[in-house]
Amino acid sequence: MCGRYFFDLDSEELSALYKKIQEQARREEKLAEKIASGEVYPTNHVITIGGNKDNKPVAAVTRWGFTGFRKGQLMINARSESVEQKRTFAKPFQDNRCVFPMSGFYEWDQDKNKYFFTKGKVMYVAGFYRIHHSSEGIETESIIMTTDPNSSVSKIHDRMPLIIEKKDIGNWIADIDFAREYIKAEMSALDSELVS
Repeated sequence: MCGRYFFDLDSEELSALYKKIQEQARREEKLAEKIASGEVYPTNHVITIGGNKDNKPVAAVTRWGFTGFRKGQLMINARSESVEQKRTFAKPFQDNRCVFPMSGFYEWDQDKNKYFFTKGKVMYVAGFYRIHHSSEGIETESIIMTTDPNSSVSKIHDRMPLIIEKKDIGNWIADIDFAREYIKAEMSALDSELVS
């Protein structure tokens, strides 16, 4: 389960993406001051990359977490193995896939030790989004997909985010058949460090 991640503004790639979205948000007078960086938590407004009307990758702002059916309920992860069997997740997965750009993600072991997992300077984690209508208005909500952990994560946690290779982002967003195959892929090894 991915419950927190890091968006490092010292990364040239992530910083450029952040500045571009900030400028766009200011022009549209939306959310510019709310876009999360540094350590990112559920409910934060985050940068995701989804498809435009032509299914080409484009960055946007979404709120991390699907509002649940019960008051205060928030779903932040979806299991890749059962995503199309869950009514809440099936259509957004089929129609609105995205990726979460990040520097790395955090997991905790059974003793509550916090580890930071990375793959180079930037990684892309699979997800999807939906437009949610509530009494507070309309919001775009996003969710991170998880999968079985590889050997570099399994000693710490029994789940890990589904990582998308940069070269596969366009296919992930635009091609449902590609996505259905990709969710079965074995994840490559990650680097990790104990942070607390």
